[in-house]
Amino acid sequence: MTLSQQVSEESYQKLKQKNLQNTLGDYCRNAEWIWIGAHSRRKVTFQIGPKNHLGFFAEKSNNLIEITEDPLAEKEISALILPLKKFLKSQEENLFTQVITTLFDSGLDLVFTTKRELNFSQIQKLIGFAKEQNLNISYRVKNHITPIFLVRKNQIFYSDFKINLDSDIFIQATKSGLQSIVKIIRNFLEQNKNIKNIADIYAGFGAYTFAIQDLAKEIFAFEGEEKMIDLINKNAAANNFAKIKSSTRDLFLDPIRASELKKFELAIINPPRNGAAPQISEISKSALKNVIYVSCNPESFKRDAEILIDSGFKITNLTALDQFYSTKHLELVAIMQKNV
Repeated sequence: MTLSQQVSEESYQKLKQKNLQNTLGDYCRNAEWIWIGAHSRRKVTFQIGPKNHLGFFAEKSNNLIEITEDPLAEKEISALILPLKKFLKSQEENLFTQVITTLFDSGLDLVFTTKRELNFSQIQKLIGFAKEQNLNISYRVKNHITPIFLVRKNQIFYSDFKINLDSDIFIQATKSGLQSIVKIIRNFLEQNKNIKNIADIYAGFGAYTFAIQDLAKEIFAFEGEEKMIDLINKNAAANNFAKIKSSTRDLFLDPIRASELKKFELAIINPPRNGAAPQISEISKSALKNVIYVSCNPESFKRDAEILIDSGFKITNLTALDQFYSTKHLELVAIMQKNV
């Protein structure tokens, strides 16, 4: 169930603001809002039924609702739905279970989830579809992805360089959402030129690391998944960014300690939905004075923010990004500072 189907756009925005107010209370009194709107999702997972119907599961059920368009997705993704449905009609039933569609800056990428390994004929049909639609195609069995046709590299573009990514990468829900977050971080750094050594905690593939590398003396990316660190290292080497360092670290069981944070003037932290209590505890005990917290869960954000506030931090700027349009979800970007 979506919010925008039930209310007008104005009422929808007021409802989202009220929901955040109910969660954060006075913390969001002066929040700035960025409304991203429809046709913005750059990554969509479509479900495929046993009879090769394409759509989404109804909320809290396995009932597949067929679709012919997706008004929330980027237009290139929505335009692919009818060709996908036509393609699936000619395929073996009960083979595909879902297809993950990602619009990278370089173009479309599809990953089909299958119940078993594909044979030569099935692979050739996927290759034909990829050529016809000018897109990359892979298939996944369990947790293993096999690329079968790559017309281009999957890339994110920055102002004067590009980074290469894998098909199954976790990426911000919208391109404009990522751009907005980067702009907030860059504006803060441009206003605080004394900040030169930065920790990017829960760095993922380094979206923020690469976006601000030109404003830092050294930026250290910490991430729990070794695959992500490999991507950061490869892209840093390919672009000759020697100032980017990285480390694989289980940030829940082994957070960056207060003593290790001494070398940094800023920590950017973008944890999973359940927050980052162990890491926030270390930050609260450290000499760090600047934190930028990016969160997709206002409830866990509030819990973590209160730990920092109790240690002397203040929220000096809070931005709410509605990049999960038509849902109850929000992205938050909070600048938190001590001794300001």
